[in-house]
Amino acid sequence: MYKKIVIIALMLLSSVDLFAGGNKRGEAGFMFLKIPVGARETSMGVSGLTMTTGASAMYWNPANVSAMDRPNFQVSYLNYAAGISTNYAAVSFPISDIGVFGLSLNYVNYGSIDITTEANPGGTGATYSPYELAFGVSYSKQVTDRVSGGMTLKFLGSQIDRVSAQGVAFDIGFMYNTDFRGLKMGFAITNIGPQSKYEGDGMNQEVILPSTVDPSANDERVFFKYGAEPFELPAAVNFGISMDIYRNEQNSLVGTLEQNVNSYQAGRTNFGVEYGFNNMFFARGGYTSTLQKDKDYKTGEAFYAGLTLGAGVDYKLNDKFGATVDYGYLDMGMLGGTHRFTVGLKF
Repeated sequence: MYKKIVIIALMLLSSVDLFAGGNKRGEAGFMFLKIPVGARETSMGVSGLTMTTGASAMYWNPANVSAMDRPNFQVSYLNYAAGISTNYAAVSFPISDIGVFGLSLNYVNYGSIDITTEANPGGTGATYSPYELAFGVSYSKQVTDRVSGGMTLKFLGSQIDRVSAQGVAFDIGFMYNTDFRGLKMGFAITNIGPQSKYEGDGMNQEVILPSTVDPSANDERVFFKYGAEPFELPAAVNFGISMDIYRNEQNSLVGTLEQNVNSYQAGRTNFGVEYGFNNMFFARGGYTSTLQKDKDYKTGEAFYAGLTLGAGVDYKLNDKFGATVDYGYLDMGMLGGTHRFTVGLKF
């Protein structure tokens, strides 16, 4: 078994060069898939590869969905920059010895945008509301007492007025628990899938051309159909570890470190810590290098981004029912701070 695990790990690690080798920055679509969900994970430096379990793990690492031996439900809300909001809901449920299954929905609303045309550049008075979504179906299984694996199939959709795009994507994840001071090692490849492109009536345009032969003749109507270039999915390789820094009967301090490698934007390094008291009250902090130092081109003022903070409560009513409430803050520099709220139920 361990030999097989090592072989699989080496095969997966070899894919890092594949994702990091090309420079395709700005060429990927469905970028909403990279907006982190979950207040707890965000507050720990956008790290959720090894510590997240149950319903939330469907986004971060499907291998960890199997860590829950009972049904689990979570909803998360993000008030993003520029009036954008993200809503995420997921449920996981074990089925005897077969494994744990899960369903998830990630919905991004971009608000209302004024419709402008060549004839009315200031707006026509009408608006449209773009949105994107991903519906996921996950399966995870505890292969041994220390090894688990899982995968998620996602159906993707994007609607921008009268233009839309659809696609499919896969996530594959593995987890290894060393059983030494809570040390866990995780690996996930996310958003693997074929190219997609936008299509629809919005690609058609009618142009009225005056007659050049006979000025008294009716104007000529010409129809154009624009074509959209296919785009890649924001595929990435993620690997990381988490470990107990300190733990006794009342207090715990856990640290996590993760690395993300991809070809559509700069890779990132994330790290975070979580302090727990009585396994009920939690305080968190971290940093993500996703957001590099920014600069206001008008004033020259520098902005530093990437700091994360948060807190949470994990209340157990009895042995069968419990609830969690978490808050996460992410400093996005010039775009300001974002606030995430997550509520979970275990039953």
